Amino acid sequence: MTQRILYIATLIGLFATFSLNAQETQPNEKNAEKIRGSRFIPYPNYPGSSFLNSKFLLGEIEFTDGSKVSRVGINYGTYRDELIYYNTTISTQIVIDKSSLKGFSFTDKNGDKRIFRRQFFNGYFHDDCFFEVLSDGKISLLAYRKVSLEACDTYNSKSGMAFTPAYSYYLYESGKGYIPVNCSRNSLLSKFSKPNIKLIKKTLRKNGVFISDETSFVNAWNLIAELNVEPVFN
Repeated sequence: MTQRILYIATLIGLFATFSLNAQETQPNEKNAEKIRGSRFIPYPNYPGSSFLNSKFLLGEIEFTDGSKVSRVGINYGTYRDELIYYNTTISTQIVIDKSSLKGFSFTDKNGDKRIFRRQFFNGYFHDDCFFEVLSDGKISLLAYRKVSLEACDTYNSKSGMAFTPAYSYYLYESGKGYIPVNCSRNSLLSKFSKPNIKLIKKTLRKNGVFISDETSFVNAWNLIAELNVEPVFN
């Protein structure tokens, strides 16, 4: 009898751990019923990550009417560009209707707050997309965290397919649109007129900023934003 009780207690503990990983608490806002969507359809089982995070994290959802739901377990599906939350009431993952959302945010495992905003992109997407806000202001620096299912060497995947990051970056100003930019010094400089390039080079050199990754790329942009010089929107 004692062993049976211990077995049941262990199962309860495991279930509780799963629930905490998915969502530590129910949404604490009165308008939690605004979360609408459809049951999540699992992504194909291939190597690589099809989600931004390895597990559900507590975050905040903002709707188009400005209302918010906080402390809800969410994850960003980068394969289909969709926000998924774990409904503890029915123990099911739900894809939230994108059209109902203004954006969402969460704190990652490093303690950094990550903010995503839904925006219409009239480029090759021709659709609403979730962009991560790397730097906000009159001109924002955005990242589109898309991953693609692409062919790969069969050494890495027996099926010859794998999820591969296809991140893209943009400078964005409301009313003017998007400027695609790469995480490199030359790409960033090429977005400005010649008179401003010299000033930008001097500023980056003075502050010892060398663009080698996304973090240094964001730091460089923040310094440029302080100069009040605008990129050239075509």
